[in-house]
Amino acid sequence: MFQNQSICFFYYYFFVSLFFSFVRSSANNDTSLKYAFCPKSTCNGVEISYPFWRLDNYNASAPQYCGYPGFGINCTKNQPLPIIYLPGDAFYVKSIDYKSYSLALVDADVFNEKCPRARHNLTLEKLPLKFSDSALELTFYFNCTEPLPDSLPAECLKSNGNRTHFYVGETEPDDLNWFGICEEKVVATVTERRSFQNDDWIGGFGAAMEDGFVLDWRSAAECGQCEDSDGRCGYNNSTHNLLCYCQDGTVKFKHCKGTPKTLAIYLSSFL
Repeated sequence: MFQNQSICFFYYYFFVSLFFSFVRSSANNDTSLKYAFCPKSTCNGVEISYPFWRLDNYNASAPQYCGYPGFGINCTKNQPLPIIYLPGDAFYVKSIDYKSYSLALVDADVFNEKCPRARHNLTLEKLPLKFSDSALELTFYFNCTEPLPDSLPAECLKSNGNRTHFYVGETEPDDLNWFGICEEKVVATVTERRSFQNDDWIGGFGAAMEDGFVLDWRSAAECGQCEDSDGRCGYNNSTHNLLCYCQDGTVKFKHCKGTPKTLAIYLSSFL
């Protein structure tokens, strides 16, 4: 009987030692440390944390990193604000509200422009984002040779005698035929201004575009368990699951609580 207890104690000691050896090696591994803690950071007054991550610090093609794919934010000294790329186009990040899960953006092409020209339609594709309830569309028709019915003129965007017209919200006629009259159609998103009348929009569309718009991301409530256990949230790009990076260098699901203790209880059941 004494011999059996000695053997059990040996295996217990062996597995516990092996476990903590793995923990130490993981914590000392450069790759593990690079992703393990996913620290919060601030860029031009904007806090960057899960599900967003620093594109300039982490490898977007890695199988796991500190936030959702497509949520990488670039922070460089020569830019006035952090930049996020949604699909293929650059947008300045004005603020991120982690309580309301909202992201305030402004198109980099119209930033600080008195008479901005919308150049692309924003499509969110498969990103876990949606336009906020405050979103309002401005539909521009550029280089038109004739007026468009019920439209507003963008006087500052005249080009070689041609004019630009736009519609606010759902004021565009359903049967509008602009082909052969205008060169291009682009939809820009702004924040709704209930106090604006038509005359205000004619002179104020530029200010509205520079103010930007708000996107909401799907609630990442599962991250709370990880942060409550002093971990940092991450994301597995292969399995599309939340990861919890723990201070001891290990990577867990959901939270970091009870890691060594749980193993010891499990091994003691064999004694």
